[in-house]
Amino acid sequence: MDWLRTNYDRAAVLAAALFLVLCALFIFLSASGFSERFSSLQNVPPPRHQIPAGKAPEIVAAMEKLKAPTQWSVSGRSGLFVPEKHFIGADGQPATLQNTLLHPPVPNEWLEEFGLPITDADVLLQDADGDGFTNLDEWEGHTNPVEKKSLPPYTVKLKLRSFAQEAFPLIFSSSVSDAYAINNVDPTRPTQFLHIGEIVAGTKYKLTGYTEKFDTDKYGTTIDVSELTLEQVDTRDQVTLVKEKRATSPESVANFVYTWSGVEENFSVKKDQEFSLKPLEEIKYKLLDVQPDKAIIIDTQKPNDRIEIGPKR
Repeated sequence: MDWLRTNYDRAAVLAAALFLVLCALFIFLSASGFSERFSSLQNVPPPRHQIPAGKAPEIVAAMEKLKAPTQWSVSGRSGLFVPEKHFIGADGQPATLQNTLLHPPVPNEWLEEFGLPITDADVLLQDADGDGFTNLDEWEGHTNPVEKKSLPPYTVKLKLRSFAQEAFPLIFSSSVSDAYAINNVDPTRPTQFLHIGEIVAGTKYKLTGYTEKFDTDKYGTTIDVSELTLEQVDTRDQVTLVKEKRATSPESVANFVYTWSGVEENFSVKKDQEFSLKPLEEIKYKLLDVQPDKAIIIDTQKPNDRIEIGPKR
């Protein structure tokens, strides 16, 4: 210990020299084994990154599908996006086929059922099958708009443009044998009992015919709906009085508009007057009644089937 205290500098030099010798020895030993380790690394084959057998067939099949051409075509967006129809409603807000009637009064489902172009603004005015009837006509007639042989009645093209209605002053109240009781809407006028061929006093109408009829009301009760026919002696206009019912005067006029082959025809018909429609002019129709929102007509060949003619939109 005394030597170290007196020779401290020498001891430090010796320790440093010993450390350097040890380091040199370690480097020498490491360098001598490097060539062997390097050659062994060169002989190791590269790793083979193989797809697990369980997934390989699925991936190969998917790759083959991607190489194959598309078997269908999509109009609009494709890929990750699925196209959906959207429209702008009358209120300016987005609308869909589920919550908005795009072409009133025709339901969206009816247009899509027959493959009609629902996105076209004039789809109701189009004639899908070229039979002379628009898609709106076909819907109103409950027919197939894409089948040319499926035709609605020609009356679907007839619309009420305006009307002038007057109440008939006489009422058929009852009958006794071959005598018929005629009342006047004016309560000061007495009841008249007349026979067929006689003229109603104070008028130019005579009795020309009587038809006994019965019907059933909504409660199942049988009611008398017999008809008495009167004729104006000058104009020969006829009016039919149903028992205990007010009638419309023959002077009442319905103004119709009829569209065929793109041409509008306006004409007027008096109550109980007959008329025809193109192109089947051999069919005769008769105006029975006219009201603010509709006219009632019949095909004279089917007198029991009443046809309502709505107003022109």
